Amino acid sequence: VVSFPNTTSALAMERSCRAADIPGRIIPVPNQITAGCGFAWRAEAEERNLIEAFILEKGLTYDRIYTIEI
Repeated sequence: VVSFPNTTSALAMERSCRAADIPGRIIPVPNQITAGCGFAWRAEAEERNLIEAFILEKGLTYDRIYTIEI
């Protein structure tokens, strides 16, 4: 789960991931974490390295990346 400081960052992540066919989807922030906005990006834990590399490559803004069971 990727958390974001604001809704704009979450929507930028969704738009970029959709365009690049990166797995995952926007979800409400799970109760287990605290985030600056109410949205998070959810993907399978096995995709973490791909997601991290993509975020860095695209210069996307995020708070933290969590591995949690939902």
